[in-house]
Amino acid sequence: MLISPPYLINKNNNESDASWINRMMPVNSLSRGYPLNAADSWHGGIHILNTDSGESTKEVRAIADGTVVSFRTPSEPWKRDQYPLKYSSIRGTDDGYVLLKHETEIGTGEDGKVVFYSLYMHLKHLEAEIKADAKIYRKTPLGSSGMVDGQNEFHFQIFCDEGNIRKLAGRTTGELDTKENGRTDIVYGDIHFYLPAGTTFYEARPDDNTASTEGLNEVHTSVVPLYASMTFCKGACTMVTRQACTDSEGGFELVGTPLVNADGEDYEYNLYKTATSRYAQSPSAGYELLRFGRIINTEHETLVPADAPLWMTVNYPGGKGVVNLAVVTVKKFSDADFPHWAGWQLVDDDKDTYSQCNSATIRKLQAENKYTAQSSRLICCFPFEWEKSTIDARYTWLMTGLPWEQCTSENIAVWQVPGTKESKDRILMSEKDYDRFKQHTEALCFDSGDLGKGKVWHFDPRGFIEHFRKCGWLSLSEMTQTVPNNALRKTGRDRYAWEAINSRLNTSGSVLVNHINNLNNMMRKYCINTPYRISCFLGNAVQETQWLSTLHESGGSNLWYAPWYGRGFLQLTNPENYLNYFEYTGTPVQASLKNSLVDVYASIAAQPPAQRTNTTLQDRHFPTLPSEIIGSRERVSENNSSNISAADSAGFYWVKNKMAKYADMEHVLERVSVNSNSGEKYYYRSPAFWKASAAVNLPGRINSLYSSSLNGFDSRCCAYGVALAILTEDKFPDPSGNLTVSFPEGYTQRGII
Repeated sequence: MLISPPYLINKNNNESDASWINRMMPVNSLSRGYPLNAADSWHGGIHILNTDSGESTKEVRAIADGTVVSFRTPSEPWKRDQYPLKYSSIRGTDDGYVLLKHETEIGTGEDGKVVFYSLYMHLKHLEAEIKADAKIYRKTPLGSSGMVDGQNEFHFQIFCDEGNIRKLAGRTTGELDTKENGRTDIVYGDIHFYLPAGTTFYEARPDDNTASTEGLNEVHTSVVPLYASMTFCKGACTMVTRQACTDSEGGFELVGTPLVNADGEDYEYNLYKTATSRYAQSPSAGYELLRFGRIINTEHETLVPADAPLWMTVNYPGGKGVVNLAVVTVKKFSDADFPHWAGWQLVDDDKDTYSQCNSATIRKLQAENKYTAQSSRLICCFPFEWEKSTIDARYTWLMTGLPWEQCTSENIAVWQVPGTKESKDRILMSEKDYDRFKQHTEALCFDSGDLGKGKVWHFDPRGFIEHFRKCGWLSLSEMTQTVPNNALRKTGRDRYAWEAINSRLNTSGSVLVNHINNLNNMMRKYCINTPYRISCFLGNAVQETQWLSTLHESGGSNLWYAPWYGRGFLQLTNPENYLNYFEYTGTPVQASLKNSLVDVYASIAAQPPAQRTNTTLQDRHFPTLPSEIIGSRERVSENNSSNISAADSAGFYWVKNKMAKYADMEHVLERVSVNSNSGEKYYYRSPAFWKASAAVNLPGRINSLYSSSLNGFDSRCCAYGVALAILTEDKFPDPSGNLTVSFPEGYTQRGII
């Protein structure tokens, strides 16, 4: 899923994603917040304030790729400022809107295929592209913000139906079940551990990294459940511990100070090194244990020994100690499970059809003064507020009173606040006043079909967008768009060909169709999960695979290093790299065989290029070379969905060479102009992308910026630039060097599937 806020302005230096999202979505929280408005009525979204500064960046934009379900062209300003659109005494309310349906993916299988909706209401202008059933790209301008009762703001909400809340959140219950591990088909974001009461903490982990606790010094045994959360970010590992609040019922509090790299500097960047040293019999499975706290890919990964531990430093009340998080009593989850100790709560206890909130859960949060802090992580089920046919079912209580109110002969409705001596009262509407209100409401509502006839599940848009920007799983449509339609190929000194490239990405049996899940699983495992990391990976992998058309090096069998030529998404090449990868996956390799192959390869490489031949490197010269290894080598390039090694070997390359360290650098883009057979063309490069590319392809020249020795770097930049445009919100430099260009100049975006 790719998602972004409806307003897009460049991030400030060192601004976190969460801070940027909140800056893009300033909310009229006094009266138009989520999930309640000022009158304690259900409110399915937020009102985003607009300054009307005239900046083009203030256009209201699509938050994700989607399809137009319905829309309404805004009324003219003169009509807006007359009844029924004008209901307040100040000015009117704009009635333009766009409703988008988003079909995307967040993981494997049917549960990974999700549908949700975004509604942009009170727009004063719609773009010409807004038409029935139109496909709309993420970030595409939809229109501009209008007014609500004279206030410059628009209403924005995100919602889904019952079937999709089970997919998006993994449940419909208020809290997460901690008796079982979380989902494995949908995993992203932080990793969470539930430590039951009775968990033992030790002073240090065993030197031999065994599960045995014999001889270890116990420092604490927990008396209450603890909840540890592990965050990887730019090489660091942060462990945060929570427990249920001790001073009140409900809620969670931090235990101690967050631990940063308590188990080693650059903990995330060194996961490969840790896996190979601590889990020597099964490094790949060990890496998965370090990454997720458990084995996710049980079909292909087996820990040896089966009880291999995961010793991590975790806070407890009054101190910190080392815990084996791999034991079965510790349950494992991820952000995909929306853990309640991180604030997420599903609310579905208001069973009537009234627009007024009657949720005991919400009332309790209000009574404990926790509502404001909690509101952005409440996922609430209540009627869709824009459905025209349900207006009376939702609002007649304004005339008649609510079941829990006492109505006096003076047309006053009185309500006793549960659990308090406080009472609230209001004046009941007359039939005439209600009719006036209803006509105003009808002027804004619309026929949403079956979608809005019952109740739907609502998210705080800020919380939803911040949360799912951690997902990183790309649908086939999203992945396809990262591949350019055209690219540059160097044909000589200062000469380039501008060529159309792979147009069969989505056909049955294509490399991308067969390997889309393998690629996503690999990127999830190896933390290629930020827009910049994915862009650096795809910038290389798309070019290495001849624009996702093949998984083996062109003319491979005739190359001097055949049969150990390039295979897979990052072209695993030469016997040493192959054998290192096989050892990493748990395949035994004889040291003598490895040494012989490496020596022969080095001997050939030392020859002048014209004299190199692959004769002595052929398999027949190595009688101890097992057929299993030969088969594994060939399988790296097989184009079928059961072959995970094409993608996994690329992930191995990525972590072994610490490509993430360079991908995490600031991406300072430079516009490069070249002459081609189709005239002047451009590509975009950055030192960060150069170093990430050189780390795996030309490590000896990593500091020789833009060295011509790196094969096809300019072509890689074509893929890198388009990936950046699809995956990020960054702008590209124009001819003057100003960041004003939304999509690489001269390139076209592939369509939405």
